[in-house]
Amino acid sequence: MRTEINGANRPSVLVVEDDRAMSKLIRRNLEGAGTQVVEAASGLDCIRILHQTRVDLILLDIRLPDFNGWGILSLLRLTGSLHDIPVIVVSVEPPDTALIEKLSPDDYIQKPFDMRDLLVRVKKVIGSRSASQQPVNRIT
Repeated sequence: MRTEINGANRPSVLVVEDDRAMSKLIRRNLEGAGTQVVEAASGLDCIRILHQTRVDLILLDIRLPDFNGWGILSLLRLTGSLHDIPVIVVSVEPPDTALIEKLSPDDYIQKPFDMRDLLVRVKKVIGSRSASQQPVNRIT
């Protein structure tokens, strides 16, 4: 599914990352690959944005200033209108197998990472979601 933001029909990604330099780097690379980017610097910003905007994918950091990213992912999975949004966890922390099994992120990439690898993963997750034609809805 492609979501229109500001009149453009391109895949959209919500980058939830409190490190401003990392967020800018991810944004620049995703936009260069033809993706629209919305940024959130905290868990609260993430939830606020999802109340207002539909996105095709969330890149979610685990260490946020206000919420743990796993808590955000748990909330997303429990919210009917948000549970189908694909999520790629991006974190400096090593993968937690138990949480990955419980919360089922679509992918997990550990920092530091190769930006080309992230772009490939984003394209793969968005492509598989587009192929399945599953709509992603806003919170109502």
